[in-house]
Amino acid sequence: MEIMKNALRERIRRKDIYVVLSIGLLVILMCMSGAVTLTIDGIPVTEFTKMMPFVLHVVSVLGGAMAVAFSLRAIPAEYERKTSHLVWIRGISQWNYHGQLALANMVSSAGALLILYAGVMVFAGMKGETEVLLRALPGFLMYSIGTAGVSLFTSALSLKLPGMAAGAVSVGLMLAGTMRPVVETLSGIVSGMPRAILKGILLLTPDLYGMEAQAGGFLLGKAPDVHSMLGGFLFLYAGGILLFLFRKKEA
Repeated sequence: MEIMKNALRERIRRKDIYVVLSIGLLVILMCMSGAVTLTIDGIPVTEFTKMMPFVLHVVSVLGGAMAVAFSLRAIPAEYERKTSHLVWIRGISQWNYHGQLALANMVSSAGALLILYAGVMVFAGMKGETEVLLRALPGFLMYSIGTAGVSLFTSALSLKLPGMAAGAVSVGLMLAGTMRPVVETLSGIVSGMPRAILKGILLLTPDLYGMEAQAGGFLLGKAPDVHSMLGGFLFLYAGGILLFLFRKKEA
């Protein structure tokens, strides 16, 4: 696993990651502290149990965006160095090489998500929500499935598509998945070709919102929906299959 370890060390040395994380964490803490007022039908929402699902949704979108950013250029950058032949002469398969780099992308994306998630848990501790803290670890494991899937999917696309195209597809998939209720509402309002397009988007994109909502419900003491979790693992499986099928010229 030396390839993965070296890739992770490179992620840690990138200063821009810490800038993005600091900004994201600041946004989360502002939302939770009340510096940003959340209103529903004109009524301010201040209770932790009401605010947490909203803030977790913000964290999910930020985490997905960072997963795309971390994973989009990681594998292509390795080939641009013109050193991949040093890997092949050691008998390491391309699947192994790509798999370790993709795993590094997933771990770094999950690590970034964990930092943002920890901000929510710190605020929960300040509010005395001990039951939420007791469920924090298994809740995060459920919560991170979607982000890991976005990272893996982006890593696979980066093998075949130009950077801008792969980024556009990955961001579109992430936004469609995290904003699924909005897409479902729009599909029920419009008709004709727009409705068919929206229905197609719902069919082809994973329900990232559902996975996130199940994790948030679990933190509040609700039993998770097994089907949503299975959908998350299916998304991961699909990304792994694409990573296995896609090949890149062994420069």
